[in-house]
Amino acid sequence: MTVFPAFVATPQIRWSDLDLLGHVNNARIVTLIEQARIDWLNTMRDREAIAAPKLVARVELNYRTPVLYGPELQVQLGIGRVGGSSFSITCRGIQDETVVFDGLNVMVILDRETQRPTRIPTVDREFLAQFGTFDPAHVMDVSAAPLAAAVS
Repeated sequence: MTVFPAFVATPQIRWSDLDLLGHVNNARIVTLIEQARIDWLNTMRDREAIAAPKLVARVELNYRTPVLYGPELQVQLGIGRVGGSSFSITCRGIQDETVVFDGLNVMVILDRETQRPTRIPTVDREFLAQFGTFDPAHVMDVSAAPLAAAVS
């Protein structure tokens, strides 16, 4: 059985995160996701693959509706695909029961000495596989719909 969300962060939105239109700037959303991802990975430092050096190979983000200053933002994280040397961390932002963004980060595990991609140990692949993810197909048309409509 998989678990989603595997981790939930509630980042503080600062006034300086806003752009001229009064909502959180798109680049700041990437930073809020980054901080949530770091906080989650830090809770798993005893896992070899998690403690190993990693790089972000890809960031994919769908902005569904503006993120606003004031209401609490939840950043929900899970695990998507687990490959030979990489895995994807999926993310979804919820504000006022609305999906405001969703996406993923592909993380590549590096060998400490060579700084080249290296295989994820089987035990860590199995560990990562226990975490689920949301189904992006369920949020494609719900940029302004309540969360209940976005989750099956």
